[in-house]
Amino acid sequence: MNKHLMPACAGLLMLACTFPVLAADRADNSLSLQQALQLTLQDNAELKNYPFYVRQIEGNIQQAKITPTAVADLKVSKYETTLTLSQNFELGNKRQTRIGFNTAQQQQVQAEFTIAKLDVLAETSRRYYRLLASQKQKTLLTTRIGQEQRALKIINKRAKAGSVAQADVANMALRLARSNNTLEQLQYRIKLEKNRLAAMWLGAGNFNKVMGKLSQIPKLPDANQRAKIISQRLDKLPDYRYQVALSRLADTRLKLAQANGRADINIGLGLRHNDNTGNQSLVLNAAMPLNFLNSSGNPNRGRITSAQAQQQLSLEQIERKRSELEIELTGIQQNLEKDLRLAQRINKQLLPLASELLSNTQKAYRQGQYTVLQWIDAQDQVFNLEQDLIDSQVRIFNQILELERILGQSIVSAQ
Repeated sequence: MNKHLMPACAGLLMLACTFPVLAADRADNSLSLQQALQLTLQDNAELKNYPFYVRQIEGNIQQAKITPTAVADLKVSKYETTLTLSQNFELGNKRQTRIGFNTAQQQQVQAEFTIAKLDVLAETSRRYYRLLASQKQKTLLTTRIGQEQRALKIINKRAKAGSVAQADVANMALRLARSNNTLEQLQYRIKLEKNRLAAMWLGAGNFNKVMGKLSQIPKLPDANQRAKIISQRLDKLPDYRYQVALSRLADTRLKLAQANGRADINIGLGLRHNDNTGNQSLVLNAAMPLNFLNSSGNPNRGRITSAQAQQQLSLEQIERKRSELEIELTGIQQNLEKDLRLAQRINKQLLPLASELLSNTQKAYRQGQYTVLQWIDAQDQVFNLEQDLIDSQVRIFNQILELERILGQSIVSAQ
């Protein structure tokens, strides 16, 4: 990786710090989030392009520093031979302006690289969370299948005793078959999600599982503290800094267009030899374009007008980007707070009630007080709430991830 790009890497792996993971277990070929991010940094195809972009600009800067080369001109006629050495002198500070323009391009590419790296790491994390949620759903569904198998045995036993109708047996058998079919489809989805995750580093999904617990929500600053962190970092956000880099590039492009509109002067000094008389004389040449005689004025006038328009546009986009980021961060904050409350409510209030309902319904069914449908409904209540909890936890991690992607730092470590 290019040495100029290394500083941009420093804080990006902090994205993984918000996600509680266990140590990698090589025995069962498990993958942690930190490992996934490291593999992405090393081998992601998009990120591997940027060092070449930087080398191109370094070459442009090297070229911009080169001054015009002196020219030797030899003219031979029938009676005279003239040797002239001429040098073009750039006016209007063209050399420094060229260097400034290419340096601004380098800063723009580095800012773009930082954003690209954040985006790629964020996408890796999103795919990781999605796979982890699917693994959790598989565990949940496997537990449900076990419950349904036990329930089917109980219903079969009661049907043989004549306590329930055979339709109840068929109903539970159908639910069990549907659950097994769902599990099979989920297993295919997990394989696909493994490959999608590994594609972030052009690898193969040959790991057994990803590690982590969605139930362990990281400890975050409260809403007011998060808002304070955001307001303090608005001018340091990677997306905002990228827009500033584009504005600086537009400024230097205008300066370069203005400098290129200035005429250069070419001065030559030579020696002329007359073959007939043997006399020698010095020759002085000076050449300069007469721009003032051009009816359109500055020969670079069109490029200057274009650069001015681009400069004005970039200034407006800076303020617009700041407002957009404020709105986006506020929306993420609100959604994060909503899902944190939802997950807490499901965990502490709804799931305990649903579990109690299932336990009571199961006992009542065995005593012949409830129907199979009521028992099934109680099972569905628990299963659906656990699914809702998984969905809310994934949204929480993704919203934390999005906050960190925009901020360019971990909001957990910011405490």
